[in-house]
Amino acid sequence: MDRNKLAKAVTRAGVLLIENGAEVTRVEDTMYRICKAYNASTIDSYATPTLLIISFSFDDDNQLYHNIKRVHMKGINLEKIDQVNTLSRRIVNEHLSLEEFDKELRSIDNKDAYNAFIQCVGAAICCFGFGLFFNGRILDAICATIVGIIVKIILTLFERLNFGTFIRYLLSGGILTLLSIISTALLSSDRDIVIISSIMLLVPGLAITNAIRDSINGDVVSGLARATEAIFIAVAIAVGSGLVFSFIGG
Repeated sequence: MDRNKLAKAVTRAGVLLIENGAEVTRVEDTMYRICKAYNASTIDSYATPTLLIISFSFDDDNQLYHNIKRVHMKGINLEKIDQVNTLSRRIVNEHLSLEEFDKELRSIDNKDAYNAFIQCVGAAICCFGFGLFFNGRILDAICATIVGIIVKIILTLFERLNFGTFIRYLLSGGILTLLSIISTALLSSDRDIVIISSIMLLVPGLAITNAIRDSINGDVVSGLARATEAIFIAVAIAVGSGLVFSFIGG
């Protein structure tokens, strides 16, 4: 077995988890378990939202094997997180070779995200549900659904154009507020209900959850990083909405 290749494959698994929204405790534990499954010893795994480090040795030699990888967040894809977790368990249960493990990892990495239609359906369900949850009428929920679908399409477009996170959410928050005001003028919907229902699409709920979980587990660096990310996104949404209100009038 090529032990340097193992270090690279383990790091690739960690990168897949971080890129798709996994908390660092899960990432470190998964990397550790994969190394253990291939009989490595003296294993140290370290993860932050932007950096991964794996280091291990074997009992039959005194050499230290390690790899360091810079990570860039891509988004949220819980399916890929589940697939990497399942694969790490299969290594133990089915005794996968390193080549098979690496091939499976590359297959997971190359899988496309949910297509645009599925994402729009999810956005519609989310906004419609929150429209009713916030005591809105059916009309308010329908307007929120339409606004949410449009904003989801626009946000996806911004991501493909590689807009920065702050700019993406600032513009999306502004467009969302503008569309909600227009829907109120045309259909007499409740503006506030439409805004708060559709804005739930942009709220960084997973980032906040991971920040709290990482902090509780003692991963202060990761907790602060994710909390900062969530705060910046929230500020961007608020600024975008506020700018529209300041120009149009609240």
